[in-house]
Amino acid sequence: MIKALLALFCLTSLIAEEKFTTHTLKMGEETLNYTATVSTGKVSYISYVVQTTENRPITFIFNGGPGSSSIWLHMAALGPRIFVGPEEGGSLVPPYKIADNLETILDLTDLVFIDPSATGFSENDESCFTVQKDIEAVSNLIRDYLTQNGRWNSPKYIGGESYGALRASGVAEYLAGQYGIYLNGILLISPAIDYQVFIFETDNQLPYLLYLPTYATTAWYHKKAHSELTVEEVAQKARDFTYRTYAQALLCPKCTNIETLYPELAEITGLSIEDIKLNRGKLADWVYSSTLLQSDRKMIGRFDSRATGPLGRYVDPSLANIEGPLSAVMHEYLHKELEFRNSYTLFSEKANAKWNHHDYNEWGYPNLLSGLRRACVSNPSMKLFVGCGYYDLATPFATAEYCIDHLDVPNVSVQMEYYEGGHMYYSNPKARVKFKQDLTRFYVGK
Repeated sequence: MIKALLALFCLTSLIAEEKFTTHTLKMGEETLNYTATVSTGKVSYISYVVQTTENRPITFIFNGGPGSSSIWLHMAALGPRIFVGPEEGGSLVPPYKIADNLETILDLTDLVFIDPSATGFSENDESCFTVQKDIEAVSNLIRDYLTQNGRWNSPKYIGGESYGALRASGVAEYLAGQYGIYLNGILLISPAIDYQVFIFETDNQLPYLLYLPTYATTAWYHKKAHSELTVEEVAQKARDFTYRTYAQALLCPKCTNIETLYPELAEITGLSIEDIKLNRGKLADWVYSSTLLQSDRKMIGRFDSRATGPLGRYVDPSLANIEGPLSAVMHEYLHKELEFRNSYTLFSEKANAKWNHHDYNEWGYPNLLSGLRRACVSNPSMKLFVGCGYYDLATPFATAEYCIDHLDVPNVSVQMEYYEGGHMYYSNPKARVKFKQDLTRFYVGK
């Protein structure tokens, strides 16, 4: 009897909960009546579906980490309600503000914000802490959602930020190959698709090349270089130097003596020639972050190089001040508006620490560019949106350009956009307005 009761308890503890609430959002002349659904289970989600008889597009969205919930894109960018940050008159001291998001894309598409294993309300399933198993779990959730809600024939999109772009690349391939689910488009937001472009090692030259344009835009922002130019002009100037001159010095040392480039490297990056010489002309991200403003005893942020903090502080100044407020806002929103009182996990350190990045590609760096390529080849009508921040030192814009340039799929439709912000560029209100305008063009061609 006891065993039977225990078995029943274990079974019922795994049954997914669902909570439905109805809401209204006024966007100019348009009023959206929508249903919000909070669903728990192996992979949980929060969805927003506009009440209409039309066969609207549907977009499945997730962040990265790995180990991150979808809170960033949900409550700071694309969802119908949004955290009011300091740049918009909000406070970093509680109570924090939530407001209607006039830049939500709910007017363009229904939304499903997915929280992978160990995040949000999802189960802590360590078997999913691998590239492939995570792809399968998210893909299965999408397939089941389409089935249970009768959405197989809706226009379908997925969107992933950072590691979520790597996941999205694999999910697009898996959905097409395993289930015959073809997507209309993919949103790749501050994407991490090929890890080789991020890992600074002596024998890997790519990051030293591809981070340089972001060092240039960062130096420009902090008035350390080329203040007479625009940020776009600075970025292009750095690209030209990187590919036409700097690459030859790194990839063929016998062709170009890198020491001859020290003055130009100093001019582009805002560092002194002594600093360039000390690092032998090769600047890792942590070196640049702690060196650019060292005379002011400051370091710059990794997720947003516009942000600064005390030099030697082992917390990213662009991230530390926002996580607490965002967590409080999310729980306030869940409890009072979505009427769901469970605790929500923003980020799973355990998942991040235990993640197996090499099960998909055991021969080298995690890289899902091949998966994205196969998804594009099998579904030629699928469109790609790529959004990058000029001040992102986590996934710099030139790393995204490199991946897209090497996708090698003729006639693939790619919309590439740039924003004056960091990794979460949409936290800049002006960038978020542009983001919405760019996504409108992506979805409806306007």
